[in-house]
Amino acid sequence: MTLSAREIAIALLLASAGLAAWWYRGAQRPEGVPESPRQGRPDYVVEQVAAVAMSVHGRPVRRLRAPELRHYPGAAGSELDMPVLHLLETDGPDWEIRAERAWFPPDGSEVLLEGRVFAERPAAPDAPRTRIRTSELLVMDEEHYAETDRFVELERGEDWLTAVNGMQLWFEEPMRSRFFGRVRERMMVAGAKSTAPGDAAPAAGGP
Repeated sequence: MTLSAREIAIALLLASAGLAAWWYRGAQRPEGVPESPRQGRPDYVVEQVAAVAMSVHGRPVRRLRAPELRHYPGAAGSELDMPVLHLLETDGPDWEIRAERAWFPPDGSEVLLEGRVFAERPAAPDAPRTRIRTSELLVMDEEHYAETDRFVELERGEDWLTAVNGMQLWFEEPMRSRFFGRVRERMMVAGAKSTAPGDAAPAAGGP
């Protein structure tokens, strides 16, 4: 199918509006993880997506890159391939989140990252490097909040923790987290290794 110049301009405008909605709109915590829209065919495709969100003071606060965006008709939302999301912090190193796919709804209230999801925050003078690995992660960056009900692994410096039934993470400093299901943890204490499995928690507190 060949699109006219006017149709291409409309498609790009709609894609930009959808990204802007996710970028700037706050949202309440969802009652359940939304489903991604891979049903039928997209009504348009945009390649080499790049977006930057600015604060009211003109400072960049978020960056998003992806090689392809597919918009689905109706209320299905949009899907991104191989997204790279940067959350630009003012009081510490930036978060970088990578995934195989991402989806956001038409109202832009959240982003659902799927496949191999990897989030990392480099070390700071007062905090070690933090890494998160899971297979699905729902992010509401306006609230500095992320959650998953899948198996999750978290590394913080030389310590690590795994939780079978997922976690809740508030990533604004001071960072807080809750972990669910069977939890295993290794903490380095005075040069010694300590491994503590937990059953049917939740375990709460900082990672």
